Amino acid sequence: MFRFDAAFRAELRENWPILLIAFVCFLFGFAAPAYALPFIFPEAIKEFGWNREEVTLLASSKYAVGAIAAIIVGRLVDWTGAWLSLIVTVSMGGLALISFLWIDDLTHYYLSGVLLGFASGGTMVALKVLISRSFHASQGTAMGMALLGTVVGSIILPFIVTATISAFGWRMGIAAVSGGIWVVALPMLLYGFFSQKMAFGRRITPEARAAAKRSGDNLPFIKIISEPRFWLIGIAVFLVGGVDMAFTQHQVLIYNDFGMAPEWVAVAVSALGVVGIATRLIVGNVLDRSSNKGLAACWVLLSISVLLAFGLASPLILMAFIVTRALGHSAVMLDTGVMTKHVYGPSQLGTMLGMYTAMVSTGFAIGPWLMGRLYDMSGNYGAAFILFAILPLIASALIWRVRPVFWENMKLANQAEKKKELIPLSATTMPHRGS
Repeated sequence: MFRFDAAFRAELRENWPILLIAFVCFLFGFAAPAYALPFIFPEAIKEFGWNREEVTLLASSKYAVGAIAAIIVGRLVDWTGAWLSLIVTVSMGGLALISFLWIDDLTHYYLSGVLLGFASGGTMVALKVLISRSFHASQGTAMGMALLGTVVGSIILPFIVTATISAFGWRMGIAAVSGGIWVVALPMLLYGFFSQKMAFGRRITPEARAAAKRSGDNLPFIKIISEPRFWLIGIAVFLVGGVDMAFTQHQVLIYNDFGMAPEWVAVAVSALGVVGIATRLIVGNVLDRSSNKGLAACWVLLSISVLLAFGLASPLILMAFIVTRALGHSAVMLDTGVMTKHVYGPSQLGTMLGMYTAMVSTGFAIGPWLMGRLYDMSGNYGAAFILFAILPLIASALIWRVRPVFWENMKLANQAEKKKELIPLSATTMPHRGS
């Protein structure tokens, strides 16, 4: 089920600095805004009197812009490199968090979401390209290890944000989260940018582009989007993205509806992060081993977690929800980066990941709004839970039909290489006929 061969280990050993930088960027540049926002919603409702649809539309505005940003940054990454793109987008995220100090109406509230969207969408694409170009045999696992930054964020941020909001108010609590960007993330990105050992994070050379074109990996973009597999992947990641982000943004409100105290809500949110430490690595390795089939299975677990949400008042069901939710969430975080390379190869990763991240971000934008809308229409989450339990099953059926061509070829090449290594050994141990 799992993979840990020599090529796998060698990649992780040689490229660990990339994982460290990516981890930090995921923690401060991506996770901080994503996991802090749900704690803003109750405060905004209390201060301004907005309804749930209005406050959660912040997440929708963020991810709607993130969809556009993913396409733009994805294209730029192919031409300027990942390092420069990350420096720009991570800095924008820091400025967006600080902007919450001056929120006084819905317009400014949503504008902060717009800035956050460009930062998060661009950061996600650039980081996935950076990791995908650095790792091959261990790409899924490496992506999972880097994404532990989001897990650590989900563990510590609920407590930090809850404490700072209680002590200083929600505006200062959110602005303070940007400190990690300025003090830790940006200096590490600058190191990567100037390091000769990490030059693969810069723009692709013309020679590399020509080689990819000769090998057949560099398909015209018009041809790519005309193929059914492009849309099968895109629709699938859009559906699961909407489900995943709806639960991420509504989780505090859902727990509140079950009568949980704020302290226990923070524990539940952080518990999801703790379990996510293991699930990021497990799901990443499953994708390295079984590609689209393993991804389909993980998305089924996302559906199961949605059904379990009906019974969160039970401690046992709550624990089962956290485990299945963590597995499903890990799959959503890893799906585009891994499947893009498994299907299309390393060429044009920025452009392709930009397109798929845009589709995921569109799902991210619609999911929280749709869940809020369904809640306001019925007064509970019942209808939303039923709908959102069905969508990942549809996505699983779609991704099952996609053939991971590059992954299959890479697997065959690795098997052939192993056979070549075994032939000399067996030849030397065979007795001669004359002996």
